[in-house]
Amino acid sequence: MTKPNKNSRKYRKEIYITAGIILAAALAISVHFIVTTVIPNNARKDRIEAIYSSLNIGSEYTLTSANVFGDKRVYSWDAGRTYSSEKDYVRESTVDVTATDLKAKIEKAGFAFLEEPYAGSTFIQYHFKSVKNEYVRITVSSKPRDDALRKDSANAEPSTETLALDPNAGPSTVIVKVNLDDNNE
Repeated sequence: MTKPNKNSRKYRKEIYITAGIILAAALAISVHFIVTTVIPNNARKDRIEAIYSSLNIGSEYTLTSANVFGDKRVYSWDAGRTYSSEKDYVRESTVDVTATDLKAKIEKAGFAFLEEPYAGSTFIQYHFKSVKNEYVRITVSSKPRDDALRKDSANAEPSTETLALDPNAGPSTVIVKVNLDDNNE
C-alpha cells in the first residue's frame, strides 16, 4: 500500500474545505428563506384563518370553494394593491337576509362597517375594517340569477328573462374576502 503524498492530502483538504463552505452557504440560504418567507407567511395565514374563524359563519353556510394563503400577493400592475384570501359559500336564504346575518357576525367579530360601495346594485357588497387595519369584504348575490347570467354569457348577452329575475331570490351566493394589507381589491 502506498502512502499518500503531500499534494494529494492537500488536494483532499481543499475539497473538504470547499464542500464545507458550499454546505454552510446552502444552510445559510435555507435559514434565511425560512426566517424571511415561511415563518411570516405562516403567521399571516394563521391570522387570516383566525379572522375567518372569528366570523362564526355557521353550518347554514355551505363552503363551495376556498383560496386562503399567507404570502402577500401584490398585483403586478399596481404595487399598492394586494390580493385577498377568499372563501365562497351558498346559503339557503334570500340575499338581504343573508347580508344582514353576515353583517351582524362580522361586526360581532370586532370589525367596523366601512362602506357599501355599490348601494342599489343587484348584489350587496359591504366592506369592514378592524382596529388592526385588517379588512373583510362580503358580496352576496342571488344564486339563481348568477347561474342564469353565467349561462347567458356563454351564449351572448343576458336575456330579458334573466335580467328580470329577482336579485333578492335565494339561495344566496356569498363571497367573503379577507385582506391584511388594504381594501383596494
